[in-house]
Amino acid sequence: MKTIDANIILRFLTNDLPEQAYRAAFLLHKLEQHDETVFLPDLILADIIWVLEGYYHQTREQIRDLMIAILSLPGIEFSNKDLAFNALDIYVEKKIDWTDAFTASQMVSQGITEIYSFDKHFDRIKGVNRIEP
Repeated sequence: MKTIDANIILRFLTNDLPEQAYRAAFLLHKLEQHDETVFLPDLILADIIWVLEGYYHQTREQIRDLMIAILSLPGIEFSNKDLAFNALDIYVEKKIDWTDAFTASQMVSQGITEIYSFDKHFDRIKGVNRIEP
């Protein structure tokens, strides 16, 4: 198995470099057909989300839809797809940044209910209790 980098997925999604976008599309088609399998690391997913939001100014809803489509490809392996899908919903519905949405999703999936944080947006997430030190 190989790992896929953020720039491959970003080239495909943005088509800002058409020759690279074409090659990325070819690879993603192979992943869609499950002719190949790649690993998508958690940090690479975070990088894609940050770039789409910060540089390409995509909405959270657009990013969620794009990432669900990518993560749903049969040839994409990810540490925990259900956790990522839940985090994408938190990211959109609670309007918090990706890192905190992913952290909250991990906490809930592992039965952890408390977090030390000064970030009040954690108060919006059911099942997460924020504690200030």
